[in-house]
Amino acid sequence: MTEPGAPSTPRQPLEVLAIMGPTASGKTQVGVALAKVLDGELVNADSRQAIAELAIGVCKPTLAELQGVACHGLSWRHLGHPFSVAEYRVLATAAVEEISGRDRVALVVGGTGLYIRALLGGFDFGGVAPDPGRTVALGVADQENAIADTAGRELRRLDPERAKTVDLRNPRRVVRAAELSQAGARAGRRPPAWAARKLGCRVSRNQLRARIEARSERLVAEPLAREVEQLLSLGFSSELLARSAIGYSEVVDWVAGRCSRQDAVEQVVSRTWRYAKAQLTWLRTEPHLLWVDAEASPDDMVSQCMAVIQSGQPSRLE
Repeated sequence: MTEPGAPSTPRQPLEVLAIMGPTASGKTQVGVALAKVLDGELVNADSRQAIAELAIGVCKPTLAELQGVACHGLSWRHLGHPFSVAEYRVLATAAVEEISGRDRVALVVGGTGLYIRALLGGFDFGGVAPDPGRTVALGVADQENAIADTAGRELRRLDPERAKTVDLRNPRRVVRAAELSQAGARAGRRPPAWAARKLGCRVSRNQLRARIEARSERLVAEPLAREVEQLLSLGFSSELLARSAIGYSEVVDWVAGRCSRQDAVEQVVSRTWRYAKAQLTWLRTEPHLLWVDAEASPDDMVSQCMAVIQSGQPSRLE
């Protein structure tokens, strides 16, 4: 707090703050703590938490966890309906502008790195919406490896330059890139009208693994089983649930008696750990990312975040 009579140093208000990190690294906790200090609101950047019908299995933040902080984008899509990065960017941009328009800080929180890059980097997708017809034509009804091979060949033929920028092992991204190329769209950048800072939640690998194991043990339990059974009763197929997010296919098998609860837990741990490592690989390439120790106490984390934000000095993920 400034002492009476001391000169004040005006600081440019921070308009957008992104909280990134691997799954189970405590992003929501950090985002909520900062939002309470900065008078901010959260904008979801988790592709699975954006699905309206899913909650427990995707660890959607509860009202108690949000502690009164508003969170936008927890129901921007519906289970089984296509939802593109371009659509996310439009909705998230509108949310950020609405929050900033009320002189509050928008905190973009989530582990879907492509969402955050599209939002903060100002990706322009040429106005081309996903087209199920084109997607089927590119082989989306086949197995995932075949999809990637078919769409990858088409992408390299249509747009060799775009092919260099896409992960050719990721069927969804390859199909989408080929779809854009078929439509003649050139994905470019339109820089947003607001400044942004990006904070990364750093957790040791041992601690991250322990958190994933503990969360998986909690996840594969009766509440998620009831959520699965409710979704099945509403007409969603077990195949759709199995594709929706990590944990659902395992619980579907457990509920159906095809595996034990412990087997389901071990599968969730294994899949989540692979996902976390992939996220860490992505984050190592994220430009201008400022890392903070997410193993610290909430008060210490807030102090770290404020110091890092004000210094603006990037740090490396060791």
